Formats: sequence, structure tokens, C-alpha cells
Amino acid sequence: MLSGIRLETLGTVAVAVLETGPGHALGLSARRALIRLAGGEGLEAEIGALVLFFASTVSVTPEHAAHPAADDGLAAACKALEDMEIPVVLGVAGDLSGPGAELALAAHFRLAEEGAVLAWPEVPLERLAGGGGTQRLARVVGAERTLDWLGTGRSVTAAEAVEAGLLDGVVSGELVDATVSLAQRLAEAGAGPRRSSKRTEGLANPAAFRAACRAFRDGGLGPKAGARAQLADCVEAALIMPFEAGVGFEMAAAAALLQSPAAQALEHLRRAEKAAVLPRGDAPPKSVALHQVMIEDAALGFLVAGCSVTLSEEDPARLRACLSEIGLQLASLVAKGEISPEARNDCLSRLSSASGPAELCGCELVLFGADVRPSARDLSRLKRVGLLAPGLGMTGRSAEAQLGPGAVGLFASAPCAAGGIVEIQPPAQGKTQDLAGLSDLLTQMGSLPVPATPGAGGPLIGRLSVRFLETGERLLEAGATPRQVDSALEAAGHETGLFRRVDAIGLRHVLAQRQAEAEHRDPRQRYVTVLDRLCAAGRLGRSAGRGFHDYPEGIPEGVTSAGVEALIDAARADAGLTARSVSAEEIVRLCHLSMVLEGLRMLAEGRVEMAGTFDLLATIGLGYPRRLGGPLFEAGREGWGSVKAALLALAEQEDARFWALPETYDRVVADMLS
Repeated sequence: MLSGIRLETLGTVAVAVLETGPGHALGLSARRALIRLAGGEGLEAEIGALVLFFASTVSVTPEHAAHPAADDGLAAACKALEDMEIPVVLGVAGDLSGPGAELALAAHFRLAEEGAVLAWPEVPLERLAGGGGTQRLARVVGAERTLDWLGTGRSVTAAEAVEAGLLDGVVSGELVDATVSLAQRLAEAGAGPRRSSKRTEGLANPAAFRAACRAFRDGGLGPKAGARAQLADCVEAALIMPFEAGVGFEMAAAAALLQSPAAQALEHLRRAEKAAVLPRGDAPPKSVALHQVMIEDAALGFLVAGCSVTLSEEDPARLRACLSEIGLQLASLVAKGEISPEARNDCLSRLSSASGPAELCGCELVLFGADVRPSARDLSRLKRVGLLAPGLGMTGRSAEAQLGPGAVGLFASAPCAAGGIVEIQPPAQGKTQDLAGLSDLLTQMGSLPVPATPGAGGPLIGRLSVRFLETGERLLEAGATPRQVDSALEAAGHETGLFRRVDAIGLRHVLAQRQAEAEHRDPRQRYVTVLDRLCAAGRLGRSAGRGFHDYPEGIPEGVTSAGVEALIDAARADAGLTARSVSAEEIVRLCHLSMVLEGLRMLAEGRVEMAGTFDLLATIGLGYPRRLGGPLFEAGREGWGSVKAALLALAEQEDARFWALPETYDRVVADMLS
């Protein structure tokens, strides 16, 4: 019996179910079992075809990963499967990604159920799978599709894969029955394998193949392209090298990338995301009410995730406007092909309205917007309450401070509920495990739920954004301009410059948040007044047409404002400072060190439990470069001794208290390293 494979014989067909880890990660036992099966172990002599499925039934720990060229590595497993002398039919069910998708390329025939998708996510993580996928896929679907599918890591639908010639069909009925039927026909016909390594459809037009590789490179690999550059080279190798040599070329590239700093940084964030997943607990709420919630797509997200949603507004005109907006959003999803007209109708059937909290007693979860203070009587009638508000621009208080004991806080890092981090802050006497159902629901909505420690107060992303802004203001006082700061950070890999981000949020919101966060600030610390001066001058952000930058119509990135520079000059003069030259390197370095310091303080205070959680907040919440792994990961690569020396040197300057190390610095660092 093969450990890690469930094997059944149906006449001349063997049906194997390979037990894989979550996301079809292949552990050592699974790879070895597959290699032994491909060598004939466990197969009767009359077997004329093999059917293969995957089942995510076991856990796979990081130490099970193998070097790409190992005898029991992914490339060896793929080669063993492809080299079988009987046809191999693989069934694609659900989401098949990573190593599972690599093995799919090594199978000879492939059928998928409706709704199935394939994905190769390694390149965006600065890796190559090293299983020979660049060589097999390019030979089947050509360079353009291979570079698109592998370069983006996006999900490829079954219909798209059929059109490209990768899948042999989409099954409307039972996938098992269809794959076994195909295998039986192949066995009865005495058919042999159809190996991807021998296919040439994708190589039929060499000129177009080379043009696709050239266009991919010209599209902007960047100086730190890493895996994208290696991908382009590997795909081009499929055209000019024999198959085995091309696989060897890919394995060498994969091995080199495994040791790259960017790959290690992205792996750190991947593990942090995995650690943020709460263990299974209560079921997700099926009915949600939103009362005066100002998150743009919250209602839509809950509807698409399958919840019944009650939209509550005390202003009838605003209620009508909000309902109309949901209707327009659903129509847009239908137009884009993201949902069907039937799914739209189903969402609308689960949407209802109310005029206040008194009408929400039947909902499993009632979420209130920022600054909404329902009466104690209304709260007493509700089953479960929470606060749903932007993490950026919040006033810093907890959900319990607004809604009373037992309230949960949900703080979105983006203006929308989907596509970013949502901090889940349990009540002071609660447990994060009690929120597993809510965490699952947020995941279905496309968000990354990150649990904070119980009773952590207001949104951590808000506190971090305040620190980031205060660092930027000090750079302005020193002599930098908003455009210089933004340009330096964006060139270093930040998604958006600091001041453009603040302008997008709205300066008044950020000022209110900073004032609320004053309790965390040493009262002896010097207060920088640039933000206050801009607000007093009516420069309230991009929506007002002017903030740290001016925003004429048609220039969404903004332009430099002489008025802002005059306000900065006045703040600098009042502080008794003289402008000096500030380099891009200094801007990036000080912003990095400032976030490192805030991360250490949050760890010391128990506001976050793991360094990885803080790095997720910084990368997904504030746009810190993902290829660097987050501020704390980057600091660890530099060396904590060097970071401490740099912070102590800054603390000897004028803003000593702003740069002061926490007294527990050495203990916090030791805990991270343990």
C-alpha cells in the first residue's frame, strides 16, 4: 500500500487520489508516493490508464519542501508522472494551484469541473516552481499565455484553459465519472501517453513566440525584477533548448530564486497571512445589518458572500441613494461578467432596508458606522454588535468605547471592505477564536482579516499611519518637499507616496485621528504643525482639490503647490529650524526606521502579538514594499544591532523623544528571534 495515495482499480483503469496539503502543497510523502506509483508500484499488470485526483487532507510543514533538483522534488515527481507509458487523466476540481497545477501539466489528458480554476502563483512571490512548468506550458499554449498566466499568478478559468488547448474539456456532470470514462476509452483503444514535453502547438510560430518574450521584457521588468526576468528567460528557453535542457535551466533559476532576499521576504508575509487565519470556530453570520456604515462596498461584499443584508439609514433620502448605489454596483459586476444575472437577482432578494436600530433585532450581527452612538435600549435588543469603520482616519477609540461591552471592532485599511486588511479587534473580555466565523466571512469578501489582541483599542493601522505622517512632517521641516518625499518612497517601492495617501484619506480625518492618538505621545515631544496649518488653510485633501498637493482636473497624482511650501516655511521658521538638503536615501531610511520603532512599541505594549502581523499592516495597509517583507523583517535582515545603533544616533538629535527606544527593546528583539 502506498502511503499518501488512495488507490482503487476499476477494470483496466486505476484511480489514484493523492493526499496533499492545503492549496495542494506536496509534502515529501506525497511526492515519493507519486514517484513510486508512476514507477508501477501498486498497479496491476492489466491497467491501461491512470486517473489522478487531489485531496487536501494532510498538513504540510515548511521542512517538507525540497530543492528543485532533488530526487524526490517536484521536478522528479512531474517527470515520473509524465514518463508513464499508460495515459494519465487528471481531474481538476475547485482551485488547483501551485505544485498541483505543475503536476497537471505533466498529466497527459486533463478534464475540469465547471467553475474550476488553475493558477501558478510562484512568480509574484519571487519564485519559480521548478517543476518544468515553463517548458510544458509554453509548448502547449505558447509564450504569450504562459508569460501572462505564470507572470501574474492569476486564476485561469476552465473555459479559458480549454480555449488555449490546455484542458480537454469541462464536465457539466460528475467529474469522477467523466475522467474514468475517458480513461476507459483510452485503455480500450490501447492509447499511449500524450506528453506535454512532446507537444509543439505553442512553438508553431517562432517569430510570435520571440515577440511575446520581447514584449514581456519591454513591459517593465524593473531593476529588481527577479522572478519575472527569470521567467522570461525560461520561457524563451522552451523555444531554443531541448526539453530536458530547458527543465534543467528552469530548476537552476528556481534554486537561485529560493535564496533571493525578495523571495524570503514574500515567504515571510505568506506565513504571516497564514498565521492570521483563525482556527475553526463559530459559523459565519448569515444575516448582517449595516447602520450608517460609510465603507463604500461593505453591503455589496456581504451580499456577494451570501449573507442577507439589511441597510439601515435614518435619512430616507440617503437610504434610497445607498440602495441605488448597490443596484448600480451589482449591474456593473454583471456587465463585467463577474457574476451572472441570476446571481444579481439572488443578491437583491437578500437585500432589505430599515430606518434605525430598533428594526434590526432579527439580524445575527449589526454593524454600526463611525461616530454612531445607538441608545442603550436599542443595543440591549440586538444579538451581536460591532463597529465597521475605516482604519485610516478613525478617531482612535475602540468599538467598546462607542458601543459598549462586548462589541467587536472591524477596521478596514482601504476605503472599501474588500481588497485590503480588515483588523478584527475582539472585546476586552473576548477571545480571537470566538470571531473565527466572522473572519471566514471577511475572507469570502476578498479581505485579509487580521486579528488584534483583545481590548487593543482603536485601529492599529490608524496609529501606524499617524507615526508615518509625523515622520514625513519632520522631513518637510528639515527641507524636503511633499513631492520629494512621495517620489523617494514610490521609487523605493511604496505603492503610493505618503502625502498622496494622506490627501486621498482626507487631512481632517487624519488630524482628528492624530489628536485622538495623543495619549500615546510623550507630552514633552515636539509637536509639528504642518498638518494643522494645511487644515486651517482649507487644504483638506484630494476631494477638496488641494491638500499637500494641488489636484487640478485631469491630474489625479497632483502637482506641487507654492502655497503649501509657504506654509511649511512658516512652520519651519516658528520651530527655529533652517532648511537643508534632504536626499532620497535619507527620506526612505527615516521612514523605514520610524515604522520599525512603532512596530517595536506595539509589540512591547502587546498591541500586536507577532512581528509578521505588524508587517502585514505596513505592507497591505500602508503600501510598504512587499518585496522587503515589511519594516520589522527588513530590520532583521539588516541586523538588530545596526538598527539599534541607528535609532540611538537619531535619538541624540533634536527630536530625541520622537526617536526614543522602548525600554524593552532588547527583550522584544530577543522574543522575535526566538
